[in-house]
Amino acid sequence: MSSRALRRAGAATIAAAGMLTGLAVGTGTAAADTVEVPMDRCWGVSPYILDQPYAPARLFSWQTEPGRTQLQMPDVASLWFFTGGYQTDVKLDWHNVDTGERGTLYDTATVSNPGNDVVTFDLNSGPGAVEFTVSAVNSLPLWSIPTTSCGGVVDVA
Repeated sequence: MSSRALRRAGAATIAAAGMLTGLAVGTGTAAADTVEVPMDRCWGVSPYILDQPYAPARLFSWQTEPGRTQLQMPDVASLWFFTGGYQTDVKLDWHNVDTGERGTLYDTATVSNPGNDVVTFDLNSGPGAVEFTVSAVNSLPLWSIPTTSCGGVVDVA
């Protein structure tokens, strides 16, 4: 057997041993578990009118550090994805009930096919129960249509 074949066999053995060790030990939990945060449903008309409505009903949250969390709103899409979709300008007003802190965050995303561009907020509210309200304006170059507001509560550790 050549030295090249021996090296390949040795590398394959080491890789297999590593995989088996990983399976035996288990995966454990992720450092930042994602949590679904329900909220009242926002309703808005797409600027394309003949489209599915802008109607998110939840955010996803994961802790990035103590008192700070990331929030994402991925549940919006457009049947007009092939035209490039439309723009949504989203505002999140928040109030930490435990500390009294307040703030407003903004993000802009393109609404097209699911999961393409996602509204993301970096909420640095400090620990506690944080009430939030989301509102958006959906736009094409010729016009804009506001949505209804919706809200919920996220627990920040």
